[in-house]
Amino acid sequence: MAIFSQKKLEAGLQRIVSFRREEAGLYREIAERLPLVEAERVLDVGTGTGLQLKILHEMAPHLALYGLDLSEAAIQAAIKALAGLTIDLRAGSIAATLYEDNFFDIVTCNASMSYWENPEDCFNEIFRILKPGGQVMLFEPHKNIDIEEALDQIRQNMADKSWLRRWGAVQMNRFGLMRGGRIGLKLYTLKELTQLAEESRFGKCNSIEMTSLLNIPIFVCIHLWKQDPPE
Repeated sequence: MAIFSQKKLEAGLQRIVSFRREEAGLYREIAERLPLVEAERVLDVGTGTGLQLKILHEMAPHLALYGLDLSEAAIQAAIKALAGLTIDLRAGSIAATLYEDNFFDIVTCNASMSYWENPEDCFNEIFRILKPGGQVMLFEPHKNIDIEEALDQIRQNMADKSWLRRWGAVQMNRFGLMRGGRIGLKLYTLKELTQLAEESRFGKCNSIEMTSLLNIPIFVCIHLWKQDPPE
């Protein structure tokens, strides 16, 4: 019973967080940054309840979409949320997948890499399943951030919401940024991320830059790519 209740709670919390991100426009902002026009297959890592995939389908219905998440409870929630859409959803780790070599045009994730136990292994697996010429765009919070500046921006973003919702969002993000390590969150500096990328099979094919999402200045965009083979 305890395990069942924990899974139900996990899925419930994930649905709340995902709904708020969709409502705020986060998933659409991420989708607008992805090179979707010429892509065929896109993988969303740490897809949670699948709402990023829903937005991708709305913006680019031609795409074959795939979602991967460690949590079986999250995948079951995603199956319900995406009912009626043809999307490949799987529970599993990005460190070792069953996808074919050279399969995806784009691999993306939002605040998932920070929970990977072995990020270099994950980068290497992404390299394997990425097509030559394919691109990876990961949006993650980074280590050297001004937490109070970020929380102030969240308050501004939610100025039209009730005080209780603003308070709840601020407290949830404050906990995540200050004490996320207790639940497996690991944040990296730009230097550490560059080192991880360069020690992986991507080598020098990386660009890692600070960015904002929803005007919240806590993120980096980790852009990796797989070169076409020489002719």
